[in-house]
Amino acid sequence: MRKIAILFVLIFYICSIQAQNFVGWSEHLPYRKAKQLVASSDHIFCLTESGVFSYSLIDNEIKSFGKTNTLSDSDVSSIAWSEENETLVLGYENGNVDLVRKSELVNIADIKNFGGFADKQIRSIHVKNDIAYLGTSFGIVALNLSKQEVADTYLIGENGSQIQVNDIITDETSIWAATENGIFKANLNSSNLVDFNNWARITNIPNHTRECVDLSVLDGKMYVLRNSIGLASEIYQYSNENWDEFYSSAELIYSMSTFDDELYVVLNEEIKKFDSSGNEMANISSAEASNFRDILVGNDRVFIADHEKSLLEQTGGEFIQIKPDGPLRLDITSVYSRGKQTWASAGLTNKDLPAELYLFTDSEWKNFTDSNVEELRDKKNITSIAGNQKNETRIYAGTSGDGIFEFENEELKNYYHSSNSPLSNNGIIAMDSDDEGTLWVLDANSGKSIKALSYNNEWISLSYSSIDNRSDLRKIIVLQNGDKWILRGLGSSLFAFNVNGTIANNDDDVKSNFFVRDENNSNISTQIHDITEDQKGSVWVGTASGVAVYSDPGTIFREGSFFAYRPVITIDGSTQYLLSTEKVQCIEVNGANQKWLGTENSGAFLVSENGDKQLTHFNTLNSPLPSNNIQKISVNPGTGEVFFLTDNGMVSYRGKVTEGTENYQDLYVYPNPVRETYKGDITVSGLMSNSTVKITNVSGNLVWEGKSEGGQFIWNGKNFNGSRAHTGVYLIFCSNADGSKSKVIKLLFIN
Repeated sequence: MRKIAILFVLIFYICSIQAQNFVGWSEHLPYRKAKQLVASSDHIFCLTESGVFSYSLIDNEIKSFGKTNTLSDSDVSSIAWSEENETLVLGYENGNVDLVRKSELVNIADIKNFGGFADKQIRSIHVKNDIAYLGTSFGIVALNLSKQEVADTYLIGENGSQIQVNDIITDETSIWAATENGIFKANLNSSNLVDFNNWARITNIPNHTRECVDLSVLDGKMYVLRNSIGLASEIYQYSNENWDEFYSSAELIYSMSTFDDELYVVLNEEIKKFDSSGNEMANISSAEASNFRDILVGNDRVFIADHEKSLLEQTGGEFIQIKPDGPLRLDITSVYSRGKQTWASAGLTNKDLPAELYLFTDSEWKNFTDSNVEELRDKKNITSIAGNQKNETRIYAGTSGDGIFEFENEELKNYYHSSNSPLSNNGIIAMDSDDEGTLWVLDANSGKSIKALSYNNEWISLSYSSIDNRSDLRKIIVLQNGDKWILRGLGSSLFAFNVNGTIANNDDDVKSNFFVRDENNSNISTQIHDITEDQKGSVWVGTASGVAVYSDPGTIFREGSFFAYRPVITIDGSTQYLLSTEKVQCIEVNGANQKWLGTENSGAFLVSENGDKQLTHFNTLNSPLPSNNIQKISVNPGTGEVFFLTDNGMVSYRGKVTEGTENYQDLYVYPNPVRETYKGDITVSGLMSNSTVKITNVSGNLVWEGKSEGGQFIWNGKNFNGSRAHTGVYLIFCSNADGSKSKVIKLLFIN
């Protein structure tokens, strides 16, 4: 009985530990720019520019759909719901199609894989009984939902040519297609819709070749939406074999829908409701929301797709926002991790985006905008983010022309700009901190392009003729030895300097301009895209021809040759320079001093500490990456989560490596307890680097052992014989490399 009591106390204690997700993928998308709504009996499905999510009408649960958890692809372009088949139909820009039925996914890649059409985008989906009619960039594809296969393809343009189909609708006898060249119609019960001769273009509507974008049926009448000159739009009604103008607007009409015998017309700032006679019944508008794209009405509830605020429900005179957690924007351009936090921003020097910061911590996003930080109001483009090596809670956000914002403990502490600091108004290119807490800043087009902000908020400006008054500076890094390296000249060369004596007088500073050359004094590449320092002080350089490494960067100011080497790797029996045929755009170091390499065309690679072994390769075919164009990578040292910034959004992968800790104070194991239904890896986190981990049963018998990668150790739950461990309490012994520090934790394992 005493053993049973102890076991229950252990279970209670272990279950009180907060669950966390360790190994796996996550998408970090804004889900903000909503554009289409469909509904089942108990869910609303919302399509946004960054993905799809559902909202439960029963318990208000919000669930996102993406490559990391459900779907087979990215870039969903249209959705529809089949009540008869209880299936969500999703079409993609590349022609791919997914059918989601409860927890089951069926992918139909016939259109995507067909080489006969250049543009295969699924532009609309209309479900009739068991058939989903897909309006594509080349025609119509009929999809049998029961058989889960393509039934037919209709090329309805002149003489059976391709034609862009924007929308499809059916009535009792006909199928209608809104195309780039007018309206086409066919007998729905025809046995041969594949024959283009069975499709007729509607010619008795004014300007019958004008592009049509949307169709609706109300009270037996057909409605067609067309965009005319400029942003003007018009809706025509078909009744008694005649077409009459129903409604016109000098503004763009985005969509129209029919509910409860009424036609809803969606404009940017208002939604008008008409009866079939053309009488305007009501108007929906609000000062709080003004980017309407679609509407869905049913059971006395009104939902609106808003292109800025995602899914809105109108309740009385108010709008309630409904959206998954995420950063506010898709076009993230900067990402930076420190401790257990990851910061991101969306700042483009050629595009005025609001100055905003997005913080990911404890598996949730927190957004800093002018709504909660007044100083951000009317400021633009946060283009760079840096931390402070002396203070983990201090973060700097540099803008393209509005100075630097300094946050500490997630609160704005200082705002530096041209009126209270030596910063110019030309833009902060990049920043980095040294171990004394001094922030080093690249100030674009400035007579003194280097600015240094001490930990106690004192500014110094430094002048170097090689980099002053230049707009093509790219990045600055502070090395462990105190040297500063700058990537400049549109990535063609590097500049290094070190301050001798006081920062205030830099006349005697050492400095050097150099190209990336090998031991034969030959250029490795004239296109340099990134520089970073690893844990042992080597500088890794990402170029248009792979990777170069300076193993002893401190010799840059000494006499004699100074060169980089190219790591050599053997893959499938072929020996070559590391990624020599790839443009390496970014390099990041993880807790085990391994290197993540982001390429322009081939995804992300994880290589060993010296770059001589490929450990992992992620691309769009074998992972949820939304694109193979990896622009930035950031590794969260506390959680091991790797953030990949692509040209099509940001995703993260929580791998097996975290940064080592200074002691075992935060040691824990997850999951704990290990349930009989759990078959995944067991993770020990909070370890010191290169820890020895031994797992034994309570009798002292060794079950498994190994070394940690950085601050994390992974156990598959099996013993040395490959069998799953027996039910019981296990002891996990952890000790550092020299055995001077150790700790033991308990794990309950249920087989």
